[in-house]
Amino acid sequence: MSQNTSPGPGASSPGLSPAPPQPVSISDPQAIRALAHEARLTVLEELFASQSTRTATELATRCELTPSAMSYHLRALEKYGYVVRAASEGDGRERRWKAAGSQLVLGSLSDSTSAKNAYLNVQLNAFRERLSAEIARRDKERKEGKTPEPDRAPVLTTGVVFLSDSQRKDFIAKVYDLLYEYEALAEPEARGVDGDRLYYMLSFLPEIRDGQVR
Repeated sequence: MSQNTSPGPGASSPGLSPAPPQPVSISDPQAIRALAHEARLTVLEELFASQSTRTATELATRCELTPSAMSYHLRALEKYGYVVRAASEGDGRERRWKAAGSQLVLGSLSDSTSAKNAYLNVQLNAFRERLSAEIARRDKERKEGKTPEPDRAPVLTTGVVFLSDSQRKDFIAKVYDLLYEYEALAEPEARGVDGDRLYYMLSFLPEIRDGQVR
């Protein structure tokens, strides 16, 4: 899981490994600005979510880049502490990479606003492309006369809930607990390059009135 800010006390990641969570906390503006590239975000999603190792060739395939271009991006991510070189596996002919921890956390959004806005814009654009692709896929199915599953999730859901401060904290903690529970269910073999993925984007935004910052 990667996130812009920590979920706060009470949230935990119980199952990815027996060891306690090892968050990678990033606050340097240059390091955050280095994330403003779609391929690098894809690499981080892959490595942090899978908690497994990948070669530049495997990651290049996912990003539709050449292995040499991917190696350049991996070295940049290594420079800022996002990824590390993994121990050799097999015949060791190609270097393998892994996430530098179990969770990526960016510092407060109040610092280095321009760098974090650049990062957020790339994240939002990538998710917008996924939404558009899913809409196109469903439209194609409709034209082919395929009936969607009755429990099929909507493409996008937004809304508002009315919560006190304590309820808001409890709500957010429970959402994270559910995510961590299902993240922990995937066995190592299910986290491979060809594993089934379900993308999500979460944002909990308290209402700000008359410039008030909560």
